[in-house]
Amino acid sequence: MMGDDFVLPPFLRQIVIIAVIFVAIIGMKMASPILSLVLLSIFISILLYPLLKWLEKRGLSYNVAMLMVLVGVFALGLGILAFLVVSLSQLIMEIPTFSINTSTLFAEYGNQIIEFILSLLPLGSLTGIIADGTFILFAVIFLVYELPQIKNRLIKGLGEDNPSLIKSFALVGDFIKYFIIRAKVNLFYGVGVATILFLFDINLALLWGLLTFILGFIPYIGIILAAIPPVLVAWSRYGIESAILMAIFFVILNTFAESYLFPKLTGKGLQLSVYVVFASLFVWAWILGPVGFLLGIPLTLIIIKYLENYEETHWLALLLMSGEGEKKDD
Repeated sequence: MMGDDFVLPPFLRQIVIIAVIFVAIIGMKMASPILSLVLLSIFISILLYPLLKWLEKRGLSYNVAMLMVLVGVFALGLGILAFLVVSLSQLIMEIPTFSINTSTLFAEYGNQIIEFILSLLPLGSLTGIIADGTFILFAVIFLVYELPQIKNRLIKGLGEDNPSLIKSFALVGDFIKYFIIRAKVNLFYGVGVATILFLFDINLALLWGLLTFILGFIPYIGIILAAIPPVLVAWSRYGIESAILMAIFFVILNTFAESYLFPKLTGKGLQLSVYVVFASLFVWAWILGPVGFLLGIPLTLIIIKYLENYEETHWLALLLMSGEGEKKDD
């Protein structure tokens, strides 16, 4: 009969951990339609929490600050949702005009790319977009209202000096700082793209600017994806020369933002290896769908922080981090 102090051998613990991870991934994959929306709403709510604290520091009472945040979130969310519905409706009407003159160089390949991209867009399910957007909007409102209370419950239940709680709050703080800075850089991207497209007299300039802002949160490939629609639209409207100029504009914009603006605003990076960042985007996109591209990095960092807490998996956390991250842990 086994005693109460029986422990699994190290190799069996590794197998159990791998099995648990595998089951968790399969479970998330099966629940991805709703899980992706829930995780996105949680992510947005956490990013909005500092706004509440900032309003309180400006002298407003908690109730007034909360009311202002909730009203602002509702108005902004409703405005963005309405803008997306109107813009996508307009895009549907303009689809027949999105074709490249067959007499131009590489026109056949350009038209094939346009057809492929249009086949990926959910243009035929505006109802689904409205439903998902409405769910996220109200989920964010409820979560923003609940977050301060959830934080207080955690402190009361686990204790203010609980090491795991302190690490979790520090991790959330790092997320908020990083993504606020990322949002500032992406705003520069979005405004720059919308402005140049407006000057080029290209329709839906604001939509492409908003798309650039959102895709800018995806490391390495986000801006490349954001550049494709404007380049193709410029090609179909003005010819391949304008498409090349548009591509050059994106290269210049990206070089300035990533080589000067972003490093100036933040003194540290993701502390993840380049391969892990790149691979995690596609792994999370497979699990959660398109939302996985946006949440892949924070979710990967959460997993790494979790792996660091256990001796059996600490080596795996170090493997996933960059050399800078390893030095910090030593």
